[in-house]
Amino acid sequence: MRVRPIPQYAVEPVGVMIYSQGVLTNPDNNQVYLGIVNSDNGTVLVPSGTLATYESTGTFQYLLESNQTAIMGNYQVNWTYTISGTARQYQDNFVIGDQMPYWQNLTYDQRQLAAGIVHRIDKSFDSTSGGPYLQEMQQSGFSIYEEVAFMMSTEAIDYCNFEFQPIFQPSYEVGNNAMAPWPSNYYGVLATQTYAHFLKHIARNYIEQPAPQGMTAAWMDRRDYYNRWWTLYTFEKEIADKQLRQMKRQYMVGSKRSLLVAGGLIPRMFVNPSRPHYMYAAVNAGGI
Repeated sequence: MRVRPIPQYAVEPVGVMIYSQGVLTNPDNNQVYLGIVNSDNGTVLVPSGTLATYESTGTFQYLLESNQTAIMGNYQVNWTYTISGTARQYQDNFVIGDQMPYWQNLTYDQRQLAAGIVHRIDKSFDSTSGGPYLQEMQQSGFSIYEEVAFMMSTEAIDYCNFEFQPIFQPSYEVGNNAMAPWPSNYYGVLATQTYAHFLKHIARNYIEQPAPQGMTAAWMDRRDYYNRWWTLYTFEKEIADKQLRQMKRQYMVGSKRSLLVAGGLIPRMFVNPSRPHYMYAAVNAGGI
């Protein structure tokens, strides 16, 4: 499992949820303490014994300010509390990395979707940290969480808005400043589309792969990675498109009643005048 990323200079919370027998539970005196240390050099970021902020039953957090996220590196959070007089502790980790504008703009629920997509390919073989080999190449600037957030915020959402009928107007958006937020009950569709487009994004980044000429040396031939990732993309795209079509069917006919019979549309002159005229009633050509 990857460590949670926090962008440099970001104002971000770290938190803990306390469960007892599967139920959120408050600790003794509703008090939770924490300390944060840079695990690379041992520098104390937040002194041990700092009181966390109570949010709701069993939920506590501490808000990191931009001056506390200025130094990139690996950090360890140590939480301590007591339940019925018994001392408890929990350790969490996060990494402060490069600035991530697309990731930071996502809502926390959308970040969770993006994190789930990262974990789908996190066990790919050819990377020391897990995931695509592109992460090993410094010149690629490949930050996997930011790349997934980028795909979700651009290609995936555009595809969902403008592919298949009906076209969504106004267009749905993702992020904290979305004017027309993507409906949360269709987050599954957004996730599968983002995953498919992320696979395509990885494939196209393997376009330039040189073939050594005039030399006899062992080298790792990764030129077929494009075809492998593209094959996986086409497989996942088929699944994602089926889900998107199912979603858009709900927007085809406002009353959820369809007049499509055997692939044809009953002319409106033969429709009971007491029934409404339906938006997009004639656009379901081809179906699923």
